[in-house]
Amino acid sequence: MEEPTAAAIGEVQAAFGADPNAAMCLYKAKSTLEDGLKTKLSFPNTPEHGETVVDEPPTMPGGKDAGPNPMDVCLGALATCQEISYKAFATVMGIEVNSVACSVEGELDLRGFLGVDESVPKGFTSIKGTVTVDAPDASQEQLDQLKGAVDAHCPMCDFLSGTCTLTLDVKTQAPTEATRDDGSLSAQAIGELGAALGADPSAALCTYKASSKLEKGLASSLTYPNTPHHGPYATDEPQSMPGGQNTGPNPMDLVLGALTTCQDISYKAYATALGIDLQKVETAAEGDLDLRGFLGVDEAVRKGFQVIRGTVTLTTNADEATVAKLKGAVDAHCPMCATISEKIPISLKVVKA
Repeated sequence: MEEPTAAAIGEVQAAFGADPNAAMCLYKAKSTLEDGLKTKLSFPNTPEHGETVVDEPPTMPGGKDAGPNPMDVCLGALATCQEISYKAFATVMGIEVNSVACSVEGELDLRGFLGVDESVPKGFTSIKGTVTVDAPDASQEQLDQLKGAVDAHCPMCDFLSGTCTLTLDVKTQAPTEATRDDGSLSAQAIGELGAALGADPSAALCTYKASSKLEKGLASSLTYPNTPHHGPYATDEPQSMPGGQNTGPNPMDLVLGALTTCQDISYKAYATALGIDLQKVETAAEGDLDLRGFLGVDEAVRKGFQVIRGTVTLTTNADEATVAKLKGAVDAHCPMCATISEKIPISLKVVKA
């Protein structure tokens, strides 16, 4: 596994400074939901890595626990982005790092998503975690300086703690085949869950989690403690980034996957609750990011996404007014849309291994 070097990173920084257009990256994700709340996620920039299944737990009507939840995936993007940032900036600062591990968790109240209480936030209310840096020869002063550099440049921290312009268009297509849905999701079941969470708000509180570790290059092994039987999953940087070996999708692709799969699930859940026959949901999203911000080439450049665009394609015979009503409900309640649109408090402490 190739390790990043300060010289190689410096060459990239110089190249981006000379040609800012070369620093512009377009990250992408797309997903498809046809059965229950299970959605299949892929990354167009790295199609060779295949599909990842994302789902809801059995406690959610229609959930089959076929994969991690979109909100866990979002935290996985944060954890792995932190690790890459620590490894990159440690390399530039001359700090020898054997490994970086990150565990994060986020709080979310399902009453917001399900519309039980409209005053409740729909996305994460807070995110906290711990980064463990194995750097035996580093002083506390060096670790503090390293943390300061990462806090100022990590794309996912900047993205989640700030706001981003998000545009999601909707189009429809008529069904051409019989539904694949097994009928496990119903309006009655959603209504019963909403009533139960309204009667006992504490039951609506969820803690989503992600844990990962980077040891060689910029590749991380990612797991989700709420669904440990799935994974581990690989994330990495492309070979154009010093130390990247393209063994998995990039963290920024991953967070777009959290958005597309959350959109899929939100559309299916609200269509079911509203009595709308929705056979399939397909969501594609892309985000613009200028790597000059992450690499500290130009501190005026934002470190996270500047803009995210997407299209949701609904396979349904519903008329235009019905689809507009459905879109309004999803726009108002999708947890990932809310997480992207709001400034989320993030607290990440660093400890030495």
